[in-house]
Amino acid sequence: MEVRLARMEERQVQLCAMVERSLAFHGDVANRLGALETLKTKVLAVAGVVGLACSMAWDVLKNRFN
Repeated sequence: MEVRLARMEERQVQLCAMVERSLAFHGDVANRLGALETLKTKVLAVAGVVGLACSMAWDVLKNRFN
């Protein structure tokens, strides 16, 4: 009987460790996704500003040579 209880306790400890690792992995993935979303927003903002600057420069050059 004690052997069965020891095995059950060992399995319970293993399961708790698995759950802790899974939760830690989930938290890590969530943090990385949040960082990627922030980076994506910044890249889109920079691309918009660069696009606007290029468009304005093109209009200025086009008007100057007409």
